[in-house]
Amino acid sequence: MGSPPLKHGSVTLYAQLANVLRDRIYSGVWAEGQPIPTLDQLSDEFDVARVTVRQAIHLLSEEGLLSSHRGKRTHVTWSPPSGTDLPLFSTVASFDDSPKSYSVDILDYQEFENLPPRIFEKGAGNGPYVRIRKRDLFKGVPYTCSENFVRKDVFRKFPPGGETISKIARLVKDVADDSNVTGYELIRVDMPTEEECQKLHCLPSSPIARISRTFLDADGSVMLYGNYAYLGKEFALVRDISDYLRTTDSDEAASS
Repeated sequence: MGSPPLKHGSVTLYAQLANVLRDRIYSGVWAEGQPIPTLDQLSDEFDVARVTVRQAIHLLSEEGLLSSHRGKRTHVTWSPPSGTDLPLFSTVASFDDSPKSYSVDILDYQEFENLPPRIFEKGAGNGPYVRIRKRDLFKGVPYTCSENFVRKDVFRKFPPGGETISKIARLVKDVADDSNVTGYELIRVDMPTEEECQKLHCLPSSPIARISRTFLDADGSVMLYGNYAYLGKEFALVRDISDYLRTTDSDEAASS
């Protein structure tokens, strides 16, 4: 198998190697349950020390892609998502019922009188707000970390401990008068911070989807303001763009 050369630089050799091996798993070159080459074989293939290979395998094992145990061959534990078990989370999926394999790590709570500086100014802050910093997991593997500023009167309407088992966006939607709620999102592609790498068990070179979200009540007061970092491979946004493909009479008149 042709292998890209690993080079000394700002990205460690084991991180470069992990990227190559991760691609072999995601692309199906190494299938679920298949043993991967030995340390010696990978060391020879990539011309690196055994310790470098061991570090790369350890990283992928922490991500849940490989299973590595002393005295046993390391094998692939990741399987491609099926139509009914798709670990992709979009803006719409944030309001869906949580699957059985979904779990939450609450990192901390803190109360603030005002909202922090926001990416886009929609609505008016009307504190106090409860900031909930958390991490969402799918089958025990983190896929997003976030900070959520929930207006305190809205937070008090949550079921006791609701934020420990459900998505906060869903909870806000459930307790609000949804006929008068408006929402805005900004989605960008970015690179993770060091803290996000630690929370999401990802490399600094791993792309993330960065989302800023605001929910407003009928009076234009911010009920929820949140910032979310999704692993790039775990986020998708599907839109119906049919209207953009249809030519209307007004379009034709404008172009003539």
